[in-house]
Amino acid sequence: MAKLTTDQLSEPGAPEQIIYYHIIPEYQTEESMYNAVRRFGKVKYDTLRLPHTVVAQEADGSVKFGHGEGSAYLFDPDIYTDGRISVQGIDGVLFPEEETVKKPSSAVKVATKPRRGKLLEVACRMLGAFGQVSHFHSCH
Repeated sequence: MAKLTTDQLSEPGAPEQIIYYHIIPEYQTEESMYNAVRRFGKVKYDTLRLPHTVVAQEADGSVKFGHGEGSAYLFDPDIYTDGRISVQGIDGVLFPEEETVKKPSSAVKVATKPRRGKLLEVACRMLGAFGQVSHFHSCH
């Protein structure tokens, strides 16, 4: 997340939407993701940023998320796992495909209502457990 620019974080709700795109609302370990991409080639995972999905595939003996320059590799597997929650480390920040192309400034911006709930609470607690300060309004 340190690679994010001020422009990427300046829009209202942008930090939350970026985090939502990195949370898969199902229990997945490094082993289960790797087995799925080896078996099926490409796997689409739903994210908390509906209706966006993230595509995973096998690459260089690891799991690669996204496409092209906007991709990230699983590099720190199973940081935390307790049978209900599993935290994996990737080496980049992912964005939905249509957001990787700059839209003209004359385009109308549509604000989407962020999805809140139990998984956001879990994400807030996980950030706190790793010593990260959360700037989510719903964490306060």
